[in-house]
Amino acid sequence: MTIRYDPTEKPPLQPVMSASLNPIHSDINGYNTERLLKNTISKSLRQFDESLVISLSSGIDSTLSLALIRKVFPKHKITAICGIFGGDQNESKQAKKIAKAFDADFKEVQMSSIFKHMPQIISISKKPRWNTYTHLIAKEAKKYGDVIVTGDGADEVFGGYTFRYAKFLNLLHPKDNWKTKTINYLECHNRDWVPDQEQLFDKSMKFNWDSIYRYFRPYFSNRLKPLQQIMLADFNGKLLHDFIPTGKAICQHYKLIGYSAFLDYFVINYGLALPTDQKYNQKTQLGKLTLRKIAKRIGVEHIQQKKGFSPDLWFDWKNYGKKICETYLLNRDSKIYREKIINPNWVVRTFEKVNDDGDIRYLNRLISVLALEIWYNIFITKDMMGDEIL
Repeated sequence: MTIRYDPTEKPPLQPVMSASLNPIHSDINGYNTERLLKNTISKSLRQFDESLVISLSSGIDSTLSLALIRKVFPKHKITAICGIFGGDQNESKQAKKIAKAFDADFKEVQMSSIFKHMPQIISISKKPRWNTYTHLIAKEAKKYGDVIVTGDGADEVFGGYTFRYAKFLNLLHPKDNWKTKTINYLECHNRDWVPDQEQLFDKSMKFNWDSIYRYFRPYFSNRLKPLQQIMLADFNGKLLHDFIPTGKAICQHYKLIGYSAFLDYFVINYGLALPTDQKYNQKTQLGKLTLRKIAKRIGVEHIQQKKGFSPDLWFDWKNYGKKICETYLLNRDSKIYREKIINPNWVVRTFEKVNDDGDIRYLNRLISVLALEIWYNIFITKDMMGDEIL
């Protein structure tokens, strides 16, 4: 409920050590990285001689993945699927052009409300998470093949979180210790928590920020440069404990094989050890520079700053979410209040704040609290079915 994942759980991949980010390679034009990516694509996907499916936005990760797969397998049937949310979050026009350029069939999936189908989202991941709406992409993918390709890991390995880097470096002071750096790093993830986070929980939970900070000490108490420390925290944090496990759970549910070339062992080890100035340009604030070199060389057109598969939360809130949250969270008999997990007074105040101020951070927290209530009803009290529509 504070950093969106459990850092004590064993991740699907081995965490990387700080030494892994020491710059021992150089690949200014991306030739070595391209070779590694092609090698893993050939090795991992050659056994699937039928249809491949790719989750396609119009950003560089999925676009480059499609382009390289087509180069390695010029005759494979490829189906590209793009998710469309309500509001203005639509990359399908550009994605369709990209699919056509690389001879892939193109399918659109209308992404339904995260609120209405939250029981299904949570039952698949088995966690109180609401950001697993990409399961609809996987559900559609199963119609066309058994392998779904994503761009997972590209941001963490090749430096894609430019907004986070810029903000962290602006907050940085030369004598900052690991705790100050951790606080600044979490400020760069401030949609995962709110300033009055302590009041969100019931007093019996004994929430303490220091217990959160300690999980991050290994990432910021080392000899790496600040930008490398952020990348270490990004890789060992949400990627290993949230994104990959969530994707794995979704693939298992739909009996799919999930694949990303950027998560290949050799690609990870090579990419992490590239100099940071071959990943991120502080002046232009462009990231994934090595991947951009490859894309330009092989004629891949992608948008510079993509939105990705992300819902317009305000659109969804106004149309569905507010009423659903009121039903479950303004009911003092809800499980999370009866079990003294969440403070109901905080929830009431937050409703007012969201309605009056339109604060996206507090809206995110309300959705997370709703997800916890739904999870409790499905897995603990079993008062709700996973396929129930709210």
